[in-house]
Amino acid sequence: MSIEIKIELPSLLSFERKLEVSDALMFSGTWQENFNEDSAEWPKIAISQRQNRSTQSAHGISDEDKTKPNPASSDSDDANLPLNADTLKVSFSLRVVGDLGKPFACNAPEFESAIFNKVDEFKSSEGLNLLAFRYAYNIANGRFLWRNRVGAEAISIHVDITEFDQTLIFDAYDFSLKNFEKGANNQALAILTEAIAKGLAGDDESFALIKVNAYVKLGNGQHVFPSQEMNMNEKRKVLFKLDDCAAIHNVKVGNALRTIDNWYGKSSQPIAIEPFGSVTQRGEAYRKNKIDLYTLMVKWVRDENLTIDERAYVTANLIRGGVFSRSSK
Repeated sequence: MSIEIKIELPSLLSFERKLEVSDALMFSGTWQENFNEDSAEWPKIAISQRQNRSTQSAHGISDEDKTKPNPASSDSDDANLPLNADTLKVSFSLRVVGDLGKPFACNAPEFESAIFNKVDEFKSSEGLNLLAFRYAYNIANGRFLWRNRVGAEAISIHVDITEFDQTLIFDAYDFSLKNFEKGANNQALAILTEAIAKGLAGDDESFALIKVNAYVKLGNGQHVFPSQEMNMNEKRKVLFKLDDCAAIHNVKVGNALRTIDNWYGKSSQPIAIEPFGSVTQRGEAYRKNKIDLYTLMVKWVRDENLTIDERAYVTANLIRGGVFSRSSK
């Protein structure tokens, strides 16, 4: 009598990230009907210093300290469009890498074979197009602009794909931040989806290179919002820059592109793909107990039934990449 041994989560398991995003640089200029990358000059946006006198507002401040200046905002970095510029330009590149489903490191051959086969089946179905569509949608809607998107008069997203000789142009307001339905039949979106799916479906030597330029009409001299650095043990705000150019961290851009998980059941608002559905801004993990990555991934390799949404969620985590090893505890 043979004893069936169930596949367990390995003690060593990791996957390489498949959406490689550059930092996003920030430039200034004026709004145009047809943006021409070759002819228009877009100067870098510099980080400036602000010396402000501000009041205390934190809960628990003593009466004696309430009239003292607030050191947290008295000496901080800032960034603005120049007075003669009304448009922010944000530029980054995205490399979509293939060989999806193959672990970078795994000390359990039976698990490695099982997860690779499951993802290969998923790639052969319409599942990969579902994910590629959502990544493309988050480019088209300008989610990666974060606070720079709020209150803009107009937003034009320009996308160039290697081996495709035409620039794809999206009006970000033709797409939603709350779902993936508005503008879903857009022809340019279908082309971008196909390029991302092709990159993910390829082998370890294939990739798709996508360049994105977003133009945001904010108004002359308006504030812009680069990433803020983690500035431990210091009060002042420090903004991210590269070569004296204000910029948005590649991690923050990548987080926006993978904000595709609305399968967790509690809300229709998409959250970023994470093993536990963690959203630090809300202090909530939306994928606790039986709907987290580890539970669903083990069920999948054990041939238990998973819905298309659950398989898409697991695959999206592998695209995200990371160390998913079993805890030693």
